[in-house]
Amino acid sequence: MRWLNDLWSAAKVGFFSCLVTIGIAQPLPTVVAVIQGFGHVWEEKPLLAAAAVALPACIALDRPLTELWEQSPVADVLFGAARLYGERWTPVLLAVGLYGIGWAAGEEQLRRAGLTVAGATLLTTAVIMGIKVAVGRARPFLGQGSWLFRPPAWHDAYQSFPSGHTAVAATLSAAVSSSLSLPPVASGALYVVTALTALSRIYHRAHWFSDVLAGALIGYASGQAVAQAFTPKKRAEHWSILPTVGGVSVKVPLR
Repeated sequence: MRWLNDLWSAAKVGFFSCLVTIGIAQPLPTVVAVIQGFGHVWEEKPLLAAAAVALPACIALDRPLTELWEQSPVADVLFGAARLYGERWTPVLLAVGLYGIGWAAGEEQLRRAGLTVAGATLLTTAVIMGIKVAVGRARPFLGQGSWLFRPPAWHDAYQSFPSGHTAVAATLSAAVSSSLSLPPVASGALYVVTALTALSRIYHRAHWFSDVLAGALIGYASGQAVAQAFTPKKRAEHWSILPTVGGVSVKVPLR
C-alpha cells in the first residue's frame, strides 16, 4: 500500500535525523528550549500568526488557484526541479554535509547548523505526519473538491493537508538561514526556492493552496525554533575577585 511506503519514508528521515542528532557528542537543547524557541518565533513574527489565523479562509481560494495553472514544458522542468528541495532525503544529505564540513574544518557554527537541520526536520516530520492522518483531506487530483475530509487517513490520496514537501523546504531554509546567520540576499534566495517548491505542489495537483500555506508555516516555525534552541546563549557576567601578584583584582560587569 502506498501509505505504508510514505510512512516508511518518513520513518527513515526520522531515523537518520536521530542518528545525526543523538549520535554526536555535543550538548543538545532541551524540549523546554525548543518550546521557548516557538514562543519567540510567534512573538517576533506577527505576520506568521496572522497567516495562521487566515488559514481557514484560504480554503475558499483553493480551487481557483489550482485551476489557474496550465501545463507547459518550461513549468514542468522548473517545478520538477523545485520539488527536489522538499524531498525527504534532502535534509538528511544537508544535515550530514553541513556537519561533516564543519567537523573537517573545525567550524562549530557549521556543525551546529547540521544538527539544527536534523532536529528541525525530525520535529517537522512528526508534526506533519500526525496532522495528515488526523485531518484526512482529499488531494486535488482526486477531483472530489477541497472540502472533502476522511479522517483518519491512512492512504496517501487523503493526506493532502498540510504539504510535507513545502514544510521540509521551509524547515531547511529557516534552519540554515538562522543557524548560519546568512545575509538577506542569501536568505532570500533560500526562501525563493521554498516558494517554488510550494508552487510545484499546486502545479502538480498534489496539494491545495491552504495545504502549502500550512506546511510553510509549520516548517518555518520549526526551523526557527530549533535554530534558536541550538544557539549558544551568552553567559551572564557576575562580580568576581581574582588573586594577582601583590594583591587581588575585582571584576565588575558593566552591562
